[in-house]
Order: sequence, then C-alpha cells, then structure tokens
Amino acid sequence: MTLLFKILGVIFALFVVLFIAIVIEESFFGGRRRRKLEQKAREEQKAREGQGR
Repeated sequence: MTLLFKILGVIFALFVVLFIAIVIEESFFGGRRRRKLEQKAREEQKAREGQGR
C-alpha cells in the first residue's frame, strides 16, 4: 500500500512541476504572443509563396 502512495506521490509531484513550468513559460517568455507572431509569419510566408508562382 505504501508503494502505491509513493508512486502516486511521484506522479503528482511531476504533474505539479510540469504545471509550474508551463505557467512560467507562458507568463515570462510570452508564449501566447510568440505563437501569434509565428502564425502571422507563417501566413505571410504562404502569401509570398502564392505570389511567386
């Protein structure tokens, strides 16, 4: 029974660590803004490729 609790504890700890890492990445490194800029760049690239043909 204690082994089960240890395994559950490790899984929970990993979940918490990953959640904190995602929150830090989104808030400090501007995750949403970066994704918007990447999407905009991709759309511009597609538009340029379409004009080149």
